[in-house]
Amino acid sequence: MSEWARRAHHYLNVTGRFRGFKNLSEGQKYQIVKEGLIEFLKLNPISKEEAEEALEWFLSRKKVHEARALAKIMKLKIGRRK
Repeated sequence: MSEWARRAHHYLNVTGRFRGFKNLSEGQKYQIVKEGLIEFLKLNPISKEEAEEALEWFLSRKKVHEARALAKIMKLKIGRRK
């Protein structure tokens, strides 16, 4: 389990990033999550290994926007869909 990813998701939720999330376009959702994760990364730095674990945590819990944003920020790749 990725403690960092769980805390990052909680941070996004507490700061109100998910308020009205369902009414936004895919691009808007991604941008909001990306900005929130950048803020969280400034407060809680993460290594590449921990980032890969966090990506797995986000994907296993269907937090796709968070996984995409973290992958972009950390310059990692997410496996392709079949």
